Amino acid sequence: MTALNGPSYAGPQLGALVNTKSEVETAQVVTPSGMKPIVVQPGDNLSQIAADNKIPLAELLAANPQFSLDPASNPNTRSADLIYPGEVVFAPTAEAKATDAAGAKYDTAIQASEQLSTNRGEWEDKSKDVTTTKNDFKQAVQAEIDAGMSYSGNSREDYGNEAVALGEQIAQRYEAQGKPELAAAAREAAQERSTAINNEV
Repeated sequence: MTALNGPSYAGPQLGALVNTKSEVETAQVVTPSGMKPIVVQPGDNLSQIAADNKIPLAELLAANPQFSLDPASNPNTRSADLIYPGEVVFAPTAEAKATDAAGAKYDTAIQASEQLSTNRGEWEDKSKDVTTTKNDFKQAVQAEIDAGMSYSGNSREDYGNEAVALGEQIAQRYEAQGKPELAAAAREAAQERSTAINNEV
C-alpha cells in the first residue's frame, strides 16, 4: 500500500460511496483525524489492507463507513467486497494507534482509581498509575500531533495554532467515544506542545 500514489480511479461512479485520490489531494474529502489515505491497488481487498496495517477488519470498516458486510441492511453503504483500484480508503496511522494504546492504559488507570481502595498504599499506587499513564498518553498525543504537522504557516505562532488544532481533532475522537478525561488530556497535551513550539530557540 502506498499513500496517494496509485492509479487514477476508474471504477463506477458511486458518489459519496467512493473516495478518490484527487478528492483527497484537493481536500474535497477530508482525511479523518488519526487516519492516513491509502490508494487501492489492483488485486487489493479490505482484508489484505487491514492485515497490511496490522488492524482488525472491523476497525478498517469503522474507519470507512461507506462499506458494510451487510449492505442490504445498511442503506447508503456498499459491499466490503467491492473496492476498486484508484479509490482511497483510510486506515489508522501508527501514531494514532500508539495514542489509542496509551489512552486505553490511562482509561484503565482512571477506572481503577475510582474503585474503593482498601488502604493508603493501594490508593497511592492507583494515583501514581493515573499520573504515569496520563503522562504517557500526553506524550503519545504530542507524537501524533508532530506527525500530523504541515508547518505551512509563516511563524511559530502559526505552528503552535496548528498543534492546538490537531490536538482538538484528537480530543474530539475521544469525546466521540465517550471518554472526556482522555479528551481533556489531549487538549492539555496540545496546549503544552503549542507552548513548547512558541518557546523554541
